[in-house]
Amino acid sequence: MFENNVISSKSKAYFRNEQDMLFSSILIILTLTLSACLTESHLHQAIRFSEASVVADDGATIAKHSTTAIIHALLVQDQEYISSAGRIHLAMAIVSLEQAIENGNYDEDDSARNAARVAIAHFKEINK
Repeated sequence: MFENNVISSKSKAYFRNEQDMLFSSILIILTLTLSACLTESHLHQAIRFSEASVVADDGATIAKHSTTAIIHALLVQDQEYISSAGRIHLAMAIVSLEQAIENGNYDEDDSARNAARVAIAHFKEINK
C-alpha cells in the first residue's frame, strides 16, 4: 500500500511537470503569434497615417500624420520577420515621411503629399 502511494505521488509530479511544459509551450507560441500580429498592425497603421497625409488639407496636418506614420514604421523596423529587401523599403519609406514632414512644415503641401505617396508605395512593397 505504501508503494502505491509513492508511485502515485511520482506520477502526479510527472503529470504536473508535463502540464507545466505544455502550458509554457502554448504561452511561447501565443507570444510569437501576437508579436507577428502586432507588427502587421504597425505596418498597417503606418500605411493608414501615410494615406491620411496624402488627403490632408494643410502642411501642418500632413506633418502631423507623417510623424505618426514614422512612429509606427520605427516599431515595424525592430521585427525579425522582414526580409532584407523589405528593410530597404522600410528605410526608404521613413526617409520619404521625413521629407513629407519637412515639406509640410514649410507649407509645401504638394511636395509633402508626393513624399507621403512615395512612402505608401514603399510600405506596400514590404508585404510582397
